[in-house]
Amino acid sequence: FSNIKKIQIKLNDKMKEKKEAAGMSVFSDRLEIFYIRHADTSGAQQAGSCSCDIDLSAEGEKQLLLLAERFRGASFDAVLCSPLVRAVKTAAALVNALETPKTIELVPELIEKGTLPGYTGADIAFLKRYYPAIALCRDEIYGKNGVFSNMTDAENTKRAKAVIRYLKSRFTYGQKIAVVSHGSFGNAFLPAAVGMDEGDFILSINNTSVSKIKYTDDGKQRLSFVNDLSHLRTLMPDYQFDV
Repeated sequence: FSNIKKIQIKLNDKMKEKKEAAGMSVFSDRLEIFYIRHADTSGAQQAGSCSCDIDLSAEGEKQLLLLAERFRGASFDAVLCSPLVRAVKTAAALVNALETPKTIELVPELIEKGTLPGYTGADIAFLKRYYPAIALCRDEIYGKNGVFSNMTDAENTKRAKAVIRYLKSRFTYGQKIAVVSHGSFGNAFLPAAVGMDEGDFILSINNTSVSKIKYTDDGKQRLSFVNDLSHLRTLMPDYQFDV
């Protein structure tokens, strides 16, 4: 090989290693869903048109840089996101790091449990200040006229299961999907992803944590990992990471 060819092979190998380290290997026999919680909001100010729609904190902005680096050069077939500002800003950092940036699809059904009644996020024109390619998801997934506040745990589980059914019907094996949402909804979504109910087990879902679900063509489903924060090591030197 020429020296240029050898260099290109080395670069491709390094990119492959990086994707594998992030859990981004490509397999045609599985649908993979990455559930990502938004970055930190501690002490942040209101960002949207509702007091429940808050911005990221300074710590959250640091977390975004490390989350983006984790997925640098990776690829997703779709990025679905809660319409709240903290989730949109997190999704924007993710898609800007991808090999090919994607449109961020706003999905009202991904909004946080307990959001004030009737609030479904700021309008798209406002949210485009964070990322220009934003669009409302074309499908209604759960109904309820877009109102998902004041839900009981049972209702939240029904909503999460509806989202899972939608993802499995819209996407297929060989595809990777990113879902950027919230902690409380995640505690319904991740159990629902493997056929369980909220409350069957309680999860820790920290800010910018990544959880991965796989559906394989033999009918099996599994949580590959939950609440992975390895990209935040430099911000959390005293945190005891699982190995």
